[in-house]
Amino acid sequence: MLGSNLTLLKNSNTMHNIDGDQIRTEQPGKLYVRYNKPQALKGQNKALRSELSNELYLKVMDASQRNLVSDLQDDGLDNASTSRATLHDETWEVMYLQFKNFVIRNGHTYISSDSEHEKIKDWINRQILNRPYLLEYQFLKLDILGVNWNIVLSRDHTWKFMLKRLEDFKKEFGHCRVPHSWKKDKQLALWVMRQRKMNLQVKILDYRRQLLNQIGFTWAIQETYNKQWENYFCQLADFKKKSGHCNVPGKNIKLVSWIERQRLSKKKNLLASQRQQRLNELEFVWVFDKIKKKDWDEKYRQLANFNKTNGHSFVPVKYYENKLLGNWVALQRKLQAQGKLSKSRLDELDKLNFVWSTQTTFRLKLEYDLLWDGNFEKLIEYKRLNGTCQVSLKSQPLLQAWTTWQRKLFYEGKLAPDRGARLDSISFPWSVNEGYWKKMIELLSAFYDQFGHTQVPSQWPENPRLSAWVYRVRLEKHRLEDAKIALLDQMGFEWTIQHKTVAGWAAMYERLLAFKEDFGHARVPVRWPEDPKLGKWISRMRNEKTKLSNERLALLQAAEFHW
Repeated sequence: MLGSNLTLLKNSNTMHNIDGDQIRTEQPGKLYVRYNKPQALKGQNKALRSELSNELYLKVMDASQRNLVSDLQDDGLDNASTSRATLHDETWEVMYLQFKNFVIRNGHTYISSDSEHEKIKDWINRQILNRPYLLEYQFLKLDILGVNWNIVLSRDHTWKFMLKRLEDFKKEFGHCRVPHSWKKDKQLALWVMRQRKMNLQVKILDYRRQLLNQIGFTWAIQETYNKQWENYFCQLADFKKKSGHCNVPGKNIKLVSWIERQRLSKKKNLLASQRQQRLNELEFVWVFDKIKKKDWDEKYRQLANFNKTNGHSFVPVKYYENKLLGNWVALQRKLQAQGKLSKSRLDELDKLNFVWSTQTTFRLKLEYDLLWDGNFEKLIEYKRLNGTCQVSLKSQPLLQAWTTWQRKLFYEGKLAPDRGARLDSISFPWSVNEGYWKKMIELLSAFYDQFGHTQVPSQWPENPRLSAWVYRVRLEKHRLEDAKIALLDQMGFEWTIQHKTVAGWAAMYERLLAFKEDFGHARVPVRWPEDPKLGKWISRMRNEKTKLSNERLALLQAAEFHW
């Protein structure tokens, strides 16, 4: 009690529960320590031994209760208010002590319904029913004695308990339509059915109907099922209109499940004749075996054509020309391995030299070897035509992808040694950068043979890529391997970078004035051979007109510059 009664009495706003012997309020946090079991024991300097803790705690709590009156008086409350507070507490404490003695004598909290214990049983039942109204210390004292707070005490209590279970069902499934034969909670299923029956008989209490309506209870379950049936029927009708049949693919999971339920209901004679007639009007397929056989025969025909064209029936699972055939072939292997493929179909597939699961490893290796050899021959031919094994993505995308895969296997240590040796024999570059390096070295060597030096001009028109490469090699010498530096040194490679002299704006303006003096105008050709830099500068001035300062614009205007 303590702080809670203190607060209530100060505000003169006490609120009694239906039993009239307890006060409902919030416990102030500052006084909680007095009713915290470990803290209370600690305050008495007692050892927390498991066999003594509960008993000692109850003594401490009783001592705290005796101090309640003095605590209230210390806060300046009048004697009348104090008397009202202690009256309720003393009533509760008297009953509590009787209940405590019962538990000590009998070793449990289950009180019989005899006349001797009628009063104490009625009191403890009211504590359980009004648990939300208990003060914190009251709840703790009862809880320590082992009170079963979840026991069902009345019909109304039972009803609210079942309502809570229905709310939990809705949180999990998003609706209140509990199946009538729900195995997980048969009691809840029967309770839901009873609520509907009571409602039809106009026997359900108004406040209960209101509580059920608040959580979206479905009263007319058959009406809901009828709406669902109509919804799925319309979906099937739309599919039939667009596709010309009722064979809905498996990706439409909900509609396919509904279709299977209709077949099962008809098989068990549970489908209404009216619904059966409406489905017949859509040419609904009741027995799917014929369709499955027709589909199998069609895939078998496609496999026979594949065998005729390719000389074998080893269809890849990822057969891009006919993915469904690849999946079907894989399914036949799986069914055969599980012993689920009929002998007649097994014999039919054997006629096409079908490759079963036990043979796939050998056949896959054989097919892969043939594919590898074919690509290797294509790579040799590509090098003969282009002088390099660095395959272009634009001209040979599939071969380029194959070479990339060989590099990946090589660096992962998964490339067979004999295949690595065969690629080495044609100088296959294991790195894209390495291949490009070899190609540029060959071009630089050819330049040296032609001109007697390696000083490739900047932006050399005959091969600007070689010019750019030479410049980057000079710039990134510190990153090169020693072997590459030694190779370039043998060719007499010039490592010094020749920086360009950049003329200032004033110098270029003077050259413009000289041009005007010679020719009588300032219209310098962009590609003027006598002074290419001046032509480029003139072009740049036109492009950067909006960025030029007012001073420079004035100078150009004075020179009669043509924008």
